[in-house]
Amino acid sequence: MSEIEAIIDALLNEEQNIFGVAIISKEGNLLTQTENWNIAGDLGLINELLNQKLELGEKGISSITIQGIKYMIVENTEERKIGTNITGKGHIIICPVPIGGTGALLCYINPQAGPRDALFATQEYALKLKDFV
Repeated sequence: MSEIEAIIDALLNEEQNIFGVAIISKEGNLLTQTENWNIAGDLGLINELLNQKLELGEKGISSITIQGIKYMIVENTEERKIGTNITGKGHIIICPVPIGGTGALLCYINPQAGPRDALFATQEYALKLKDFV
């Protein structure tokens, strides 16, 4: 577990707009999360989103609620799922691990920043997790 935690620490040090992180295994289990974010009660819907394979033109799940905050899904691809709270309570980025897979790196993004501000770092670190989830 320490290698996963080292990856999380490096991500948080590199990207100041990420306020919370969680890692889900390919089996859909919560491996770890930062102390300030608890997604355990929301795993069912997160796993449903991760396991959904969209055909061309399909929209899929349009919103997801994590810790009581509803996020509209504004992007849903094999590489990333991006959600934004329309009342200004922040954003989420879910990067499937591996790309298109059922494991994931989830990040809660600073409400003052846009999700794209942290997207590159989130996707880069998700790739580093492929051997651990």
